[in-house]
Amino acid sequence: MADAVSEYERHRRAPDNWALGRFVVPLSRWSELESCVSKLPGSDAWCLSVLAAPTDAARLREIRGHPRLAVQAVECKTATIDDVAGLGELVRAGIDVFAELGVSADLAALAVALRRVGASAKIRTGGVTPDAFPSSREVLRFLRACLNAGVRFKATAGLHHAVRGEYRLTYEPSPPTGTMFGFLNIALAAALLRFGRDDQTVIAVLEERAPDAFEFTDAGVSWRDERLTLRELDEVRAAFFAGFGSCSFSEPMAEVGLQA
Repeated sequence: MADAVSEYERHRRAPDNWALGRFVVPLSRWSELESCVSKLPGSDAWCLSVLAAPTDAARLREIRGHPRLAVQAVECKTATIDDVAGLGELVRAGIDVFAELGVSADLAALAVALRRVGASAKIRTGGVTPDAFPSSREVLRFLRACLNAGVRFKATAGLHHAVRGEYRLTYEPSPPTGTMFGFLNIALAAALLRFGRDDQTVIAVLEERAPDAFEFTDAGVSWRDERLTLRELDEVRAAFFAGFGSCSFSEPMAEVGLQA
């Protein structure tokens, strides 16, 4: 925890902090985080996303008033409609709630339930073993369920790199390798789906491996023959793709030419 806090604080104070998201912490490690942050200079609050369960609502209410640790979001694993219904209390408390949905679940029904309680969805796009990565078809199925239900989503895990490819899965000296999605693949897939592109196009961008297939200008973004304006991207960001999570800040920044 101490190393993670030190690195996050360094990025908070760096010029590229505009790209830094919330610090993600399991509720079970709250005391460790509180102790580490209390030793930092200054008094400005950290913005947090807490990994918790729907049954942790009372504890989350207790910690929300912390002067240095601002709980803005909660991420919960959910498998059933009843699990989703239990998130309503957290939403009503003013917390941005993301429910992690398994790609083999009844995504359409769960997404509708999330919309009903005002929560958002979350998909894990990787892990430390090759079998932790969903297929492109499974990602598409998740995206379409969220879109049809009018639900925002975030993606997390296995998104250190900008573009799909073969990468190491851990930081061990001799790590296993596997095919990982890039965060640009996920973001552009969501955006193109949001603006009516068909399944074939969305699968193709999810499986794109050429970095030079993506081009960013002051007018927007292009991928091969597809174009999206800045206004369209803003709409996707506000209403559909909330963002992505990574345990590394430096790697994603370096891959898009913004060295941390």
